[in-house]
Amino acid sequence: MYTLNTDAAKKADVIGAYISETGKYVGTFVRAEKLVSAKAGTDGIGFTFRDESARECRFDVWTQKQSGEALSGLNLINAMMACLQRRALTVSTQTVKKWDNGAEVSMAAPCFAELMNTKIGLLLRTEEYEKMKDGQKTGERGWRMGLFGVFQAETELMASEVLARKTQPEQLAKVVGMLADKPLKAGAARPTSGSTRGSSDVPANFDDDIPF
Repeated sequence: MYTLNTDAAKKADVIGAYISETGKYVGTFVRAEKLVSAKAGTDGIGFTFRDESARECRFDVWTQKQSGEALSGLNLINAMMACLQRRALTVSTQTVKKWDNGAEVSMAAPCFAELMNTKIGLLLRTEEYEKMKDGQKTGERGWRMGLFGVFQAETELMASEVLARKTQPEQLAKVVGMLADKPLKAGAARPTSGSTRGSSDVPANFDDDIPF
């Protein structure tokens, strides 16, 4: 009457539909929405990531101030492009799920389709933050997922290794060793997704030596 389905058995271990733990994940972006901060005019991308167990998390990566000054989140976007072998990103209207008045609904939004629906590896970590209401701190703190690193899902190569045409991953293990929850220290500035690690091994610009 029943035959073991190993995939179904593994899904029974998934408690809740959300990614909430620091770790290494493989999945796809089901939303990569163009964002512009209403307050400061900062450019960014809002992501919804779905892992291979169908769990999801959302995070934003801010890339450039209104003045044109690049933010460190831009390095992470370029790392995604390298790992997905994309030379450019263009805005197009896509139907994605978003929260609207407390409910998740499908709606049209400006997105970067080149980043969506293709397997990618992410290093995610929980980050503590100060809650805000009407532009003011509430005195409460919460935890959310933030992007720490990016790697190629099939090969586990990181961006610098993809661009160097390497075939054996070496960098990922080192970066995983640095992965940890990020508490908000007393008196410290609120952490910002996409600005959690340096850019020494993530190229900010492409050149004529791109291997794809």
